[in-house]
Amino acid sequence: MFESTEINKQKIKDDVDDTLIDSVYREWKEERGFPYYPTEHKWRTNEFHSLMKFDRSGLFKPQEKMIGWAPHGLALAWSYMPHSWGIKCGTMRTPMEIWNDETQFKMAIRKLLSGTFFAKTEAHEIGPADIRALLMRFTGTQIVSNFRPTAAATLYDKFLEKSSPLFGTKAGTTWDMSCGYGGRLLGSIAAGVNYIGTDPCTETFKGLEQIRDEWKSPHQTVELHQLGSEIFHPDKNSVDLCFTSPPYFDWEKYSDEDSQSYKQFETVELWTEGFLRKTIENCYYGLKPGGVMVMNGANTKRIKTFEKDIVRLGIETGMKHVDQWKLQLSTSQKGHQYKVEPMFIFRK
Repeated sequence: MFESTEINKQKIKDDVDDTLIDSVYREWKEERGFPYYPTEHKWRTNEFHSLMKFDRSGLFKPQEKMIGWAPHGLALAWSYMPHSWGIKCGTMRTPMEIWNDETQFKMAIRKLLSGTFFAKTEAHEIGPADIRALLMRFTGTQIVSNFRPTAAATLYDKFLEKSSPLFGTKAGTTWDMSCGYGGRLLGSIAAGVNYIGTDPCTETFKGLEQIRDEWKSPHQTVELHQLGSEIFHPDKNSVDLCFTSPPYFDWEKYSDEDSQSYKQFETVELWTEGFLRKTIENCYYGLKPGGVMVMNGANTKRIKTFEKDIVRLGIETGMKHVDQWKLQLSTSQKGHQYKVEPMFIFRK
């Protein structure tokens, strides 16, 4: 007779010695410290070269209209944004909160050592990547999102001209209305296009400046502005592409600064009109005739009509909704279907 799954889990739990858990806990809390992504120049250089060498020619799947998954450059972006581990997402706990809660952190370590939820790992084999994973994936926890550099570069490949002395073309320019944690900026460097970025968060902006200063190509321009997209006005008819994943009102509280859009607009309705509509209007103003705007956004419990609102506001501003793509969010499948988010494509 087989024992129930819950009983088996309890037996595995009881098999993990508390002294071993305490030992792992002390090693990380007292000796090794929080497992931030590395910041050493050699590591970052290797990550950057991995992104630059990655062949993204097959990443876009035209039949499905989907940009596939490839993580190259993502860890590099995160390495400039250590504050991201403490950013609150709705009512979920942050990874930093789990790290600072002895009871919760030890529970996570137990799951890692026992192989319940996480792949079983021996104490002496636990590395920074394992601790990062358990802090991000522990029950009730969520880390803020970052756009994959490979996905951004693929989209730039599709919609922007590249510099070519042979054909007499100059690199196109994209405005990233909500820069976030540097994924689209790194994507612009990989794709060799010009980049304008706006973001009001002070800590995030410092990271963006570091990425620009360390990796910008001498053949491209990178222009950063520390303010919100509802305020910034690009030069009229100067931008070829406007592309971002806008904030979801107050779901990801990037900072407590008054410049944050959820601070300026206190309800979903006010935010939709005061931030999202104004941002789209600024895109229309800055786009060249025939230029493209791409918005990546999905409905949530907090903003149940986000997708319709993006389409409605784009059309009301004067643009044509010409296509819709999908962004693959992970490599895992359910019933042969990947989890995806829509990307709405408009043309001026």
